[in-house]
Amino acid sequence: MGLFDFLKPKPKLPPEIVDKLKEINVIAFPGGQKQIDEETSQLHTLLRGRLNKEESGKLLRGTKRLLIIAQDKSEARIIESILRSTNGKLTQHEARLVYTFLTGTSGPTTTGGDGSSAEKAVVINATSSGIGVSAEYDYVERVCGKRNVDYTLGMQMLRSQNGRDYDVLEIKMKDGSMRSFWFDITSFYGKL
Repeated sequence: MGLFDFLKPKPKLPPEIVDKLKEINVIAFPGGQKQIDEETSQLHTLLRGRLNKEESGKLLRGTKRLLIIAQDKSEARIIESILRSTNGKLTQHEARLVYTFLTGTSGPTTTGGDGSSAEKAVVINATSSGIGVSAEYDYVERVCGKRNVDYTLGMQMLRSQNGRDYDVLEIKMKDGSMRSFWFDITSFYGKL
């Protein structure tokens, strides 16, 4: 980078891409700049200065956006992206710490039953709604196939029973049959 490269105008993105980026940012950071600043400081501290604050903020924003838009949100895929985006400044262990920090997961995202009732609910192990809701839809796709091809989503309801919070998805299968999936969302319900 040249001495005066910062004076060059940045290329303008098409308005539809700018709008989409704004939508993604609202999902990733509903608390706005205050949330970004707090999480950047937390990430910087977690990494014990391996990245400077600017690099920590860039990693935070990029990885959270990836967690929203990526088809493959697997731990291996996200950790690979973290390692690549930090140009070798982080170890595999440090990248895993970043993944755990950003997703609130360390281990399987779904456990429990088959989701056929509250008693057999699929338990979502996440600390943020972004990861938790995505895990619900991923689970339904693993069981029922491709959305809008093999099934369509009907009604979605929130329920509270016995001190637990549930998200109940009603699914209409291609053959016309109906299925309900109960997800225990207590770990992340009401959390950003």
